Order: sequence, then structure tokens, then C-alpha cells
Amino acid sequence: MKQFILDLICSGDGDIPLSLRVADGNEVNSAMFETLMADSYKQWQIDALFVADAAVYTEDNLQMIVSFRWVSRVIASLTAAK
Repeated sequence: MKQFILDLICSGDGDIPLSLRVADGNEVNSAMFETLMADSYKQWQIDALFVADAAVYTEDNLQMIVSFRWVSRVIASLTAAK
């Protein structure tokens, strides 16, 4: 079965889709957060709050996305969260 990933960025005031990216299911999704955030900011130039899943919580991502406003749920099993 073919797998894929959907990266979807929506507005917070009505959930209007602003950006959609389809990727190979074998792609490591945590590697794309900074690129997606930067591309969205360049295209829309708005003061955004990015909401991401727990995959954003890697040391590399945290260093790269420091200039963006973002929020995520950190899974309790993550060593760094303890």
C-alpha cells in the first residue's frame, strides 16, 4: 500500500487552507517543519502562530524555529519532557 504525508497549513479564523503539500510517506516529517514555516511566512507575511504535532520537538527543529511563534504538545514519554 502506498503511503503519503499531507502537510496542511490553515488560517485560524475559519480554517481556510493556505498551503498544502503532499509528500512521500517515507519522508521524515520532523525534518520539514522549519522549511514549511519559513515558506509560509515568506508567502503570506503574517504574524502567525504555528501549531504543530509532537514531531516538531527535536533539538534541530527547536534551534531552527526560534524566530517563529509556535505551540506543540510534547509527549510525556519524551526524555527531554521529563
